[in-house]
Amino acid sequence: EVRPNTIPDLKVDATFRKVPKHALTFELWKIDEDRLEAVARPQYGTFYDNCAYIIYASSLVGHYANHETITREQKANVPLERYIHYWLGSNVGEQNRSNVVHKIQELDSYLGNVASIYRETQNHESARFLSYFKKGYDVLSGALINSVQQVRLFQLYGRKWLRAIELADIEWSHFNSDYIMVLQMEAITFVWIGRSSASIERRSALSWVQRQRGKDATICIVDDGYEQSMSAEHKQLWNMVLPLQQRRVFQSNSPDNGHEGKTNGDVNAASNKFRIYKCNQRGRLHLDQLDVGMPSKDDLSDAHGVYLLDNYGQSIWLWVGAQATQADALTAMGNGRAFVKKKKYANSTLVVRVLEGQEPVEFKRLFGNWLTVWQDNTRGHKPVSTKFGKLDAVLLCERPKMAADTQLVDDGRGERVLYRIFGDQLVELPAAKVTVFTTNASYVVKYTVQCATVVPADLACVGVKSIIYQWNGSEASAETIAKADSFAMTSFESLNGAAMFVQLYEFDETPHFLQLFEGKLIIMRGQRSELLHSNNNLNWDFKTNIMLETFLLKIYGDASYNSKAVEEHPLSAISSKDCYVIKTNHVWVWCGQSSTGDAREMAKSVGALLGESSLMLEGKESKEFWQSVSMYFNQTLVINGQCCASSTTSSSSSSGAGSMCNGSSNGGGNGNISPTLSNNCYLNTTMPTKPRPPVQLFLVWWQQTQLRCEEILGFEQKDLCADSTYILDTGILAYVWLGSKALRQESDKYTAIAQSYVQNAPFGRRSATALAVVRQFAEPNVFKGFFETWNDELGKNFLSYEQMRQELGSVAPSNGLSESSALLLNNNQKDFDGHKKYPLSVLVQEMDMLPPEINPLRREVHLTHDDFVAVFKMSFYEFDELPKWKKQELKKLYKLF
Repeated sequence: EVRPNTIPDLKVDATFRKVPKHALTFELWKIDEDRLEAVARPQYGTFYDNCAYIIYASSLVGHYANHETITREQKANVPLERYIHYWLGSNVGEQNRSNVVHKIQELDSYLGNVASIYRETQNHESARFLSYFKKGYDVLSGALINSVQQVRLFQLYGRKWLRAIELADIEWSHFNSDYIMVLQMEAITFVWIGRSSASIERRSALSWVQRQRGKDATICIVDDGYEQSMSAEHKQLWNMVLPLQQRRVFQSNSPDNGHEGKTNGDVNAASNKFRIYKCNQRGRLHLDQLDVGMPSKDDLSDAHGVYLLDNYGQSIWLWVGAQATQADALTAMGNGRAFVKKKKYANSTLVVRVLEGQEPVEFKRLFGNWLTVWQDNTRGHKPVSTKFGKLDAVLLCERPKMAADTQLVDDGRGERVLYRIFGDQLVELPAAKVTVFTTNASYVVKYTVQCATVVPADLACVGVKSIIYQWNGSEASAETIAKADSFAMTSFESLNGAAMFVQLYEFDETPHFLQLFEGKLIIMRGQRSELLHSNNNLNWDFKTNIMLETFLLKIYGDASYNSKAVEEHPLSAISSKDCYVIKTNHVWVWCGQSSTGDAREMAKSVGALLGESSLMLEGKESKEFWQSVSMYFNQTLVINGQCCASSTTSSSSSSGAGSMCNGSSNGGGNGNISPTLSNNCYLNTTMPTKPRPPVQLFLVWWQQTQLRCEEILGFEQKDLCADSTYILDTGILAYVWLGSKALRQESDKYTAIAQSYVQNAPFGRRSATALAVVRQFAEPNVFKGFFETWNDELGKNFLSYEQMRQELGSVAPSNGLSESSALLLNNNQKDFDGHKKYPLSVLVQEMDMLPPEINPLRREVHLTHDDFVAVFKMSFYEFDELPKWKKQELKKLYKLF
């Protein structure tokens, strides 16, 4: 874009001066040649492809503006999020491009340089831009504005946001089996349904046509490949503009498919490995690449500077420090564009300028460690408090926000059945007081939710009756995990929908799972499993001391829903911040000086499970404690890097490299020397309280073998559609939501969807993040709480595409293929429909002239259904039933062999 070298004092356009500076608002302007005009509200969502547009959206922090936002003044101290987008149509001229850049600078400086600026291009819009138009948007052809042409062709696509793009000419080349095409004539509207389009797109397209043409318009639905089954009268109308003998429809995902928009985000984006450059303005663009492994917020250290983040050509972000000059803030976008050109990235690459302290959620999410997300979580969640009374599922339903915050379905007192999977063995464990998991096994817990009510309405709002938990230890073999997977899924499927399935890995336990064990879950090394689980030993008990071996448990957490005890080995050091339970000939509960009272209480409760226990506070240990520990561990305890021992340790011998240093007492031999706390030696391995990233909702689907996703910013419950699958990523747990009418392929492969998502999630995640599967109408309260308001009835009157089509029956003549016809039900037919289609003239060519994906021995599958019937005088289904020799003869006869 054209940009002057110097930034003059900007004169602000009078149109902009009407914008209130401190208000919630949504404004849209159009730039046509040298005119800037405000777009009228009824026209929001309609763009011309030869113009440029400016959007200004301002909302409360963590909320989202859209085209329905009503302007409301705010007090000066209320913080706002402000966004400016400029959108360039695919046929916008150089003059309009240059003008919009100037206008953006005027608006930005009028608002006081506090907004994030997004450069958007047609078909490649950001998720935030799309979120402004709930029903999608239309792009009209600027070339046809003054034409009297009665026939118009639109290309419709997009799962969450339907884009309807008007095409300047009516040609077969625009057709692609991914799209829905709408051919509008004066008397009739043809809706051509591409066979690879999704049912959610088909439903949106029929609603779009009804909105455009009114409820009583004549609509004819044409299926891709079955055009010849139209009535003679409709065929004649169609042939006038799109002669069927010239039919050429590209198969989905072909290179000609121009709309692989960025918004259809590929989950496999190489995120969080982006490159960071520092911009050094010397009159022209000069960048220094920073040498960073995993980018962190601290890399943006210079508040006077400007940084450029290259997210591998998917998006370019410019971060402007709070102390940078206004000139730097204004020239940042120009630098971003210069970088795109220099790197030869696509012209449509999203470029965004953000300001320190005003960064949008999409930017923060690129960094694994952006700790401020606690404060500005999109849903305004606060950290979980460590204290709460008795929590029953019904109480949590009355307060779904609290359920979402605590991630508790109930207080964990429901009935639970525990299974242990090791290799190919599956054993139901007796209901013992003490629960011990070993790291080399997987466990499946069938849990029945506790409900202190019989009121049907209350029971309905709990949403989920049972939960199947699967926990995999860090040393569990692939065979063990596979066996646990299949057992857990079979259990989940057998519960017919009113259940939730949660898959966890060691160290990623969720609050509710830990609550089932009241924070007293003990996790021991795999080597212990023989002792614990040999056949004659199912009723072992810690108190009868059958585990004469010594061990040390570290206590994680400080409340019943975040605590567990994990065996530490090899014993390297203990920290003053933590509490431990040490088992020798006696049970010792040792609490560091810096540990909290709540953590000590949890440690005492674990100690009590193991028998008679004694509490030891750091610095006040008894002589017996030191003797017992050094005798049994054959080594001395190192606390915060300091050797601690009593005068009795002379007999102890160091047990090799993995052991602790064997020091003598650093004072008199009084046996209770307190180590000096060394501040530099925090071997702090307490459970990291993960900063919770803002909650994200994605619409997901499979495209061949890749998982694709579209993010929904500012989501609400009505964004969840029964015929689709979604992922709600809460940072602690990724929920897969299965619509009641979702494709079999998606509802069967839910774990594959979740795992594919987590492995490629957009910020630094361990691939062992916990996953949950919930079904529509059986959502647990912990899920519902992430939505502003939840209505259990919503979605019950869902109309599928087939039902919508039937309702249009009077106005939309069918193509003669009833749903139950053998033609559609037969799998061979589905296979036939899955091949790329070519005109007959291409398929009868010599072998070396054929397109590469055609198997010369199976040319017939590349015919459309109509061409097939025209050539062979029968359907593919009937042809497929013929004996092999007969098929060969017919193919030779028609030069398709």
